[in-house]
Amino acid sequence: MKTISAMNQVSKEQLNRIRGRYLEKYGKLMDNWSPMLFHEIHENFAQLDTRVKASIEQISKAAEAIKGSHKSVHFKDDRQSLFFGLGIATPSALAVMLVCILIFWYATSSQDYKQKRQLMDTYENVSDYVLLMQHGEIVHKDGVKYLLLRPVPKKGDIFIGKEYIYDQPNKRILVPLGRK
Repeated sequence: MKTISAMNQVSKEQLNRIRGRYLEKYGKLMDNWSPMLFHEIHENFAQLDTRVKASIEQISKAAEAIKGSHKSVHFKDDRQSLFFGLGIATPSALAVMLVCILIFWYATSSQDYKQKRQLMDTYENVSDYVLLMQHGEIVHKDGVKYLLLRPVPKKGDIFIGKEYIYDQPNKRILVPLGRK
């Protein structure tokens, strides 16, 4: 069908020119259908050539736009380029370091919290020993740790974590932990 409609559009003069060019170039005479096929092929290649040229033009425009948006930076020496690179990379590096420090701090503090929480759960009366722990003095002697306390003076206030009372009738030492 296409060949018949193409045949109607192609004039006899065009077909004779195609035959003549072929005869001149190759020295052989064409049949009646071949010039029409050559004309079809030529038209398709002409359309394809037009599309390719339009694509090349669009690619060239895009390449120019890309070249225009690219900014090249030139430096006098290596030191100047180093400071430029540091200026670009330093904020990101500092942000990453800050995030790492926060993650480390969170991990260690949550681990400390878990340990303290476990201690509180294990020993229910640990809160009663707070003043003793705050004011108590630890002494190392012969590789052993001792809590240093002194007897309560005859007069004056008792210092929690510093002094003790000797309960003679029961033969025991009482360490004050606070008043209620």
